[in-house]
Amino acid sequence: MTDEFDTICAQATAIGNGGIAIIRISGQKALEYAKQIFIPKKNKNKDWQPRPRYMYLGEIHSDGELVDQVLGVYFCAPHSYTGEDLVELHCHGGIQTAKIILACLTELGVRPAQPGEFTKRAFLNGKIDISAAEAVADQINALSEAGAKMAARQMQGELAKNIVRMQNILTDILAEMEAGIEYPEENLELEIAGEALPKLRLLEEEISCLKESFKRGKLIKEGISVALAGRPNVGKSSLLNAIFGEERAIVSDIPGTTRDVISEHYLLHSMPIQFLDTAGMRQTKDAIEKIGVERTYRAIDSASVVVMVLDCSEDLQPEDMAVYAYAKQHGAPIIIALNKTDLIAKLTVQQIKRQFDVPCIEITARCRRGIDILLEEIYRLAIGDGGLQEGLVITNSRHAYALQQANQALKDGIIALESGIDLDCASIDLHDAWRYLGEITGQTLNEQIIDRIFEKFCLGK
Repeated sequence: MTDEFDTICAQATAIGNGGIAIIRISGQKALEYAKQIFIPKKNKNKDWQPRPRYMYLGEIHSDGELVDQVLGVYFCAPHSYTGEDLVELHCHGGIQTAKIILACLTELGVRPAQPGEFTKRAFLNGKIDISAAEAVADQINALSEAGAKMAARQMQGELAKNIVRMQNILTDILAEMEAGIEYPEENLELEIAGEALPKLRLLEEEISCLKESFKRGKLIKEGISVALAGRPNVGKSSLLNAIFGEERAIVSDIPGTTRDVISEHYLLHSMPIQFLDTAGMRQTKDAIEKIGVERTYRAIDSASVVVMVLDCSEDLQPEDMAVYAYAKQHGAPIIIALNKTDLIAKLTVQQIKRQFDVPCIEITARCRRGIDILLEEIYRLAIGDGGLQEGLVITNSRHAYALQQANQALKDGIIALESGIDLDCASIDLHDAWRYLGEITGQTLNEQIIDRIFEKFCLGK
């Protein structure tokens, strides 16, 4: 059993070789423990009092032996990341030095921090809301420049401010409704409902737009996933190699060469794209190839865009039609890459467009012809014609779900008021909407969900 507010320590930088490693100590006794192992260069008296936010050069000693020359900085509560007394020790990088210093601290009684515990304490101490805390993890794991910038804005409280503003609108409306409920003899219900409805409709529209931004936000956060699909031997692996300009996948004239999904990452317009070269989709008795085909289905299911590769030197096959039918059922945008255009063509772009009514790009993977045009079309279909517009965007699935629930509760409340239902019944839906919005900032989250959120963080953050 751990004390929620005892003194904790962890390495805040990535474990491994590097220039420096930073060790964090946070809690009421953080400075007391740090002073037992850290000796400043200019003041070797253990009773010295460091100036907050001032970096000192000193040494770490263990059992009278020098461990390392380090820099130490003290942050006095509440002016620290966690809101508690916090000390950072900047030692030389490398696994062993940081490990020895952490061992010194734990021997003194400092508890090793749990994943995300520093940020959790920042939340519990009112330094940040839960949405800003989640943005810390997003900033660390950002795959694109746009994703990093979006996380930085959320850490500054942009989302939280908007959510609180929405809750305040609901609070004012609920206060008016409570007055009408308390004094029925005044017959104010119709007047209160009439004044509330325009505000609620505007709020419902705003929440709906914010919820819909999740599709774009998810792409910014996680990148674009592109499945290269098609029957065997149409040139999927050749296309993957052409995109990257080197041999990433084995290319062979033997059908069924690709037995598994090959994943490679590409950066286009600062947006990460994950290309999935899949096994050729066909009926097969080969047990291993059959597993590969099943994984192809799953890759298509999870893709942001499906690139269906066709061989223009051959007529359309039933297997081509089956690939298209499955991809169409999935619902992601489809682009047809008409490959091998250096050979005598049996299929043309016009025929393909009449048959499938999706974008079709002529390519020759062997010599990289048409590859750049294909990449631009993939980006356009995934992001949309509007591009990555500025503005508040939802990137977290938990936030999207809470907005969806709040939106539905708000719709139910509006219908109730429009139907002339008593204010006390309609107010139940509005209270639900307020509560769901509060889940985004952590205001109405239960302890179990809060714990689950921080368990996903890395150690030292």
